Amino acid sequence: MIKYKYIILFFTLVLMSCSKEEESIFNIVLIETNPTEMQEFQENITVNISYEHSEGFMGFYDPDYLSLEVKDSRLTNPDFYHLIPLNPPNNQLSIQGIISLEIDSPFLLGNGNQETLYYSIRIQDREGNWSNNINTPLIYVNK
Repeated sequence: MIKYKYIILFFTLVLMSCSKEEESIFNIVLIETNPTEMQEFQENITVNISYEHSEGFMGFYDPDYLSLEVKDSRLTNPDFYHLIPLNPPNNQLSIQGIISLEIDSPFLLGNGNQETLYYSIRIQDREGNWSNNINTPLIYVNK
C-alpha cells in the first residue's frame, strides 16, 4: 500500500512540475492608409501600423537584414526593407507602438487610365517568426 502511495506521489509531482510555455504575442494591425486615390507619380502612400511583441524581438541590428515585407498586389514578388531594433540591446521587453511606413508613389503597369492595388504587409522578428499578414484597402491609381 505504501508503494502505491509513493507511485501516486511521484506522478503528482511530475504533473505539477510540468508547465506550459507562454506563447509569444506578435501582432500587427492596420490603422490607416492615406491616400487611397491618387495620380501616378504624384504622392507617396502612408501606412500606419500598430505592433505588439511580447518579447520585443522586432527589428535587426544588422542593416543588411530586411525584415519588413511589403507586397504590391499587382506583382509576384514582395519588396523588403530594414526595420531598426525597437527595444534596447540584450533586453527582452514587451513592446507596442506605431510604425509609419511611407511607400513610394505607385504608377500604372498597364495601358489603362486607372488601376487598383493593395499592399500586403508583414514583419519578421529576430527569432525568424513572421507576424500576421495585413492588407491595405484598395488604392486607386489614375493616369
